[in-house]
Amino acid sequence: MISKIENDNLIEFSPLCIGRLKKSNSLLKVLPLVDTIHLDIMDNTFVKSEAFSIEEINNFDCDKPKHVHIMSKNLEHYISKLKNVSSISFHYESTVYHNKILEMIKKKNIKAGIVFKSETQINNEVKNIIPKVDRVILMAVPPGYSGQKFIENTTNKIHEVRNLCANVHIAIDGGMNEQTMFEVTSAGANSCVVCSVIIKSDNIKKKVITLKEMCKKGSLEFLTNKNLL
Repeated sequence: MISKIENDNLIEFSPLCIGRLKKSNSLLKVLPLVDTIHLDIMDNTFVKSEAFSIEEINNFDCDKPKHVHIMSKNLEHYISKLKNVSSISFHYESTVYHNKILEMIKKKNIKAGIVFKSETQINNEVKNIIPKVDRVILMAVPPGYSGQKFIENTTNKIHEVRNLCANVHIAIDGGMNEQTMFEVTSAGANSCVVCSVIIKSDNIKKKVITLKEMCKKGSLEFLTNKNLL
């Protein structure tokens, strides 16, 4: 039990901010150190920004699991064309056809996830959806931009989701640093989507090690509080 939960506390690296921060030479330094890759799709239909194309994602060559986060209203278009990825997650707020989209992803033998903005409440509809997914991504910042401040009510939402489903993988996207990563993993999150805090560091390797240590510390606190040790 302890080993499984600790190993689930992953650094999910989002390379999107590398270009935005003009740090293109950092990718090769970061990839060997992180656990999974987080690739965003934006096309100005759901958020006013753009990110990776289908071709860039399908051709992104690495030995890490690739998790795709779609911030678009054109869900069927992207899902039908994506390949060589571990999971596809879409925003709850981007469609009313949640079950249809989940089934479309699962038919590709890809793990299905759903993303919630910070202001979205865990209502009865959401409670019915969460048991059907493999991953829940909780936005801890407004979607679309890197380097934003962590939204405090994220931690309460982690508790809500974890109480609804003990086994679902919870990833937190945005506002991640040593303090917030400890906070969210101690609340029950499994992984943290990280970019700028790593890329802006003077010592990338040391920073990733420190972030992983904070995740492990938070995980152990979660286990202790749940009497799972």
